[in-house]
Amino acid sequence: MITTEFLPVQNYPQFKDWLEIQDDETRQLYFGVAGSQHLITTLVDRIVNEPKGHYFLIARDGEDWVGTIHIATHDDSIEFGVIVLSEYRGQGIANVMMDEALIWARNRGYKKLYMHCLGWNKPIQHLCQKHGLRTTNMLGDTEAELALPPATWWTVNQEYLAKTKALYRAWWKNTGMLYREIYS
Repeated sequence: MITTEFLPVQNYPQFKDWLEIQDDETRQLYFGVAGSQHLITTLVDRIVNEPKGHYFLIARDGEDWVGTIHIATHDDSIEFGVIVLSEYRGQGIANVMMDEALIWARNRGYKKLYMHCLGWNKPIQHLCQKHGLRTTNMLGDTEAELALPPATWWTVNQEYLAKTKALYRAWWKNTGMLYREIYS
């Protein structure tokens, strides 16, 4: 079962570890270039040293990360960077993460979302269009943006329900492990 959660700040270095084990294609889809070790180290070190304005929504299959959205904030604007492992693409994981990240952003008062899409990355362009981002061709690549409406009781409730489900899953996982330990 795929679950999502926001990564605690103290675990941000795990993003670097995860990026480093990705194949060249996945890194290129994220960075626009193959994403060398130096680029990854520089990016994550900057985020770890200045975590304010950076958030990570993680999709997991059990304990394994299968996707992330890096959320970077700029005043009243927000930017998303999306990665889903190649073997998990086409299963709606990016869509689920995008829904959750959009609700999160609206509930915190962000007014505009930006995403950069490589010209040849049709799945991410489709994801942007599906979520209402207006795309503009910029020298072969695509800039996508969306004016975010303000939070509503519905979006606040959606976020609350997502957090409640995550807490329940964590409780059930721990209870199940305890049960197996006692009765195995």
